[in-house]
Amino acid sequence: MTYIALTIGPIYKTLSNAKKTRELWGGSYLFSYVMREIIATFKEREFIVPYIKDKTIFDSGREVGLFHDRFIFESKDGDKETLEKVVNSVLQNLADNTKLNLEFLTSYLQIYIVEKELENGKNPILELTPYLDTAELFYTVGQHKENPLSNMLTGNNSFLTKDAFGASKSFPSLPEIAMHDIDAVNVKSLLKDDELEVYDNSELKPHLKPYHKYYAIVHADGDSMGKVVEKLKGKDDFQNFSKKLFEYCTTSHKLISNFGGETIFAGGDDLLFFAPVVSGDKTIFDLCEEISKDFDESFKDEATLSFGVSMQYYKFPLYEALEKSRNLLFDDAKTGAKNNIAFSVTKHSGQTFKAIIHKGDKELYENFKLFSSNIKGGEGLDNFLGSLHHKLDTHKIVLSRIGKDKERLKAFFDNYFNNDEHKQYEEIFTQMIDFMYEAYSNNEPKEALETVYATLRFVKFIQGAKS
Repeated sequence: MTYIALTIGPIYKTLSNAKKTRELWGGSYLFSYVMREIIATFKEREFIVPYIKDKTIFDSGREVGLFHDRFIFESKDGDKETLEKVVNSVLQNLADNTKLNLEFLTSYLQIYIVEKELENGKNPILELTPYLDTAELFYTVGQHKENPLSNMLTGNNSFLTKDAFGASKSFPSLPEIAMHDIDAVNVKSLLKDDELEVYDNSELKPHLKPYHKYYAIVHADGDSMGKVVEKLKGKDDFQNFSKKLFEYCTTSHKLISNFGGETIFAGGDDLLFFAPVVSGDKTIFDLCEEISKDFDESFKDEATLSFGVSMQYYKFPLYEALEKSRNLLFDDAKTGAKNNIAFSVTKHSGQTFKAIIHKGDKELYENFKLFSSNIKGGEGLDNFLGSLHHKLDTHKIVLSRIGKDKERLKAFFDNYFNNDEHKQYEEIFTQMIDFMYEAYSNNEPKEALETVYATLRFVKFIQGAKS
């Protein structure tokens, strides 16, 4: 059997140049659009990846690019030559509908095609992936005094938004995403030429909480997917695998939209999206849990999902926030046992706190979700949480010795927080003790303390009165 595989880029380089949300979305959607149009010509072929049996994937109006950067299909004689012509035709059509010229698109978009005959029973994903990986090493982006793509995405990408949404779309700014849960004021109507000035609006200020000046940008990626692919044997296995990924992407997009976020990319096992830190009575971690649950149900015990969650002040450069999120995923979450949520919050002062939560540690993860979901707020709570953090820092050596003993932890808090004013925080104390106990039980003291600190600071961040 002969197969054709194609890869397209440079996706991350393009996204890293974005300065606004619409540029980041547009840059991602453009690559998915090109892949969709190429694949559409060959949709009668047997595709290994992606899943195209559901023909609605080719429809306009899907809002998000669902085609990732590679495809593989069973080829027939002449398909490679036809594919090369189709690629040129798709790029010409893109040039005709945008301000991008064909010469630029041909030099900027790095599209590589591999055709290979495999013995029966060979896994085409495993066999062809190394060839695509090698091709990507030779990416060479042409030199241009001005990048027409960046100019288009900055100014007007209405062709892409019409294709994705059925009409031109005013893509939400970072402040709009961050303040999604404010119903009393129409945030969009308050936006001026400089969207960052909206926070100075007197009508809006009474409704602002510290987290409304922050947004989350999230990368998610499947763990152990290579082992899943190794087990695939025949066409039915490949179809079922690709279908699971397609359904996971479409479901994730719905979950993200319902939360008030915006999906930048959803293809294969990869996700990239913006989201508010808090939406209604849920935090960004609740959204990650919903997405994880859907993925876990699809792949059972075969694979897991890791997240890099970067929460940034609204004035923080978008490209740096994107890089932070990516590093959190690949440098932190996808190390060791994987199946982690690596998160960080970068305050307006530039100060950052971060932690890695292992979802595979069920007790720790359940207690983390419970403790981090404290978003109700309350009078005097900001000062209380500040004093609690100070006390932990002062007695960190003691805590490292008693952390694995829940009764001694309880005695510690009873001793230092025994005033009548502390009784109203009894539930928080209980959750804190349970979470600390789990953190210290399965981690080195230094790592456990960092996890507790970061989570406590997150709670203070979303509950407190000061940003």
